[in-house]
Amino acid sequence: MDDFFVVRSSDVAPDELPSLLADRVAREQAREFRRFILICFAVVMAVAWLLSWPLHVLPHTVLWSLLATAAFVIGLYFSPTASRSQSR
Repeated sequence: MDDFFVVRSSDVAPDELPSLLADRVAREQAREFRRFILICFAVVMAVAWLLSWPLHVLPHTVLWSLLATAAFVIGLYFSPTASRSQSR
């Protein structure tokens, strides 16, 4: 964004040129640091999301597997063939 600003050494006093260059270097370093922090934040958020998704899925999986097991046991226990074999 600041690349279109061109400073010619003849337009600036010789004692101001080092401060302008130092300001530009400081802005570039700040921009690189912000980019690094944002990338680290994005990586941490992505890893946290990937590692946390089973926590949201696990209760549903456990609930449905318990319900399926209960239905299977009830189906076996109260099936017509089970009641005939118990009555004999």
